[in-house]
Amino acid sequence: MAGVLLCVAAGFVFSSGTFTMSDLLAIALYVGLAAFAWHPTTAAFTVVLISCVGVVPTGSGGDLLELALTLSLVSATGAPWLIVTHATLLMALTAYVAIGGETLAGGGIFSIAGIATIAFLIGIGFRLVAARETVLVAERARITMDLEELAREDQERIADELHDGIAHDLTLVLFHARALPKQPDEEARQVSLSTIEESAERALRSIQALLSLMRDIDAERPKSANRYGGDVIRAIVTLGGLLNDAGIPTRVSTPSPPVNLTQATELILIETAIEAVTNIIKHAPNSHSASIEIHSQSECLELSVKNTFTALTPRSEVSSTGRGLARAEQRVAQCLGHLKHGRTAEGWNLLATVPSSQDKNTHPYGGA
Repeated sequence: MAGVLLCVAAGFVFSSGTFTMSDLLAIALYVGLAAFAWHPTTAAFTVVLISCVGVVPTGSGGDLLELALTLSLVSATGAPWLIVTHATLLMALTAYVAIGGETLAGGGIFSIAGIATIAFLIGIGFRLVAARETVLVAERARITMDLEELAREDQERIADELHDGIAHDLTLVLFHARALPKQPDEEARQVSLSTIEESAERALRSIQALLSLMRDIDAERPKSANRYGGDVIRAIVTLGGLLNDAGIPTRVSTPSPPVNLTQATELILIETAIEAVTNIIKHAPNSHSASIEIHSQSECLELSVKNTFTALTPRSEVSSTGRGLARAEQRVAQCLGHLKHGRTAEGWNLLATVPSSQDKNTHPYGGA
């Protein structure tokens, strides 16, 4: 619009062959109107200044009318104080013209007031539409972020199930399948065959549950954390047996009183123990010995998993992504605990420390 007005003003100047002060003020006013698209405050002051120059010396009603119409742009883009300032100046200039000259016809003050009111309401309308659009855009962005976060959580849960459940079972299958031809007696062979069968069945059930979940959002979510009945003592005893069956003499130590943990913390410890034992079978199958211990303190509980091997012990060729231990650290941190792991002089050690609690009814991952 400002561009069209500038072209019209230039046409009048060209047709008249002269360039007057009025032409200069008109062009400057149109440039000020165009500036509302980039810097409303500067544009408003420019329009006010030009209008004052046109109204005060000459008493021009046209400049007064332009100032009233400009109130729509100021109310649509300016700050509240700028709107008040513009309206106040418009009233002052209108009173000046009405008192000092005959530019305004009878009832002209009311005409200017009506035009200014309509311009103000139009500007406020545009402002409300722009504000509503901004709110809608922000809400859409928030909903998109929430949906992305839900998708990431589902991906993480599926990845955890693949890693903690299926990968653990397949590791046992792979280990015993490799060891089966080397078993010295029939009893050891039966142990390996039984472990392979049970682990393969568990892995198959987990895969079927995951496929059902991916196809049907209402399907029951698989929960590898419910292995061993959600009982950490039962879990480490069973895991110790798995290491013994794998040919790694393992010592299991548990506290005599029941552990004092929330359900969520107990499940996280089970997942951590599964990760540690799986790593031993995958990456140190020729370990000389191992131990899984739970130590109960006054305000915390410690899970310790160790294995010993010599520097000459060959390392398994199974690749590792490092995801398991990283996720274990995140989970332990969720229950306000901490996890340490790494090489020692004798082998490898993992130590998880979690706080004790009286609440045994908390669902894992913060649910009720």
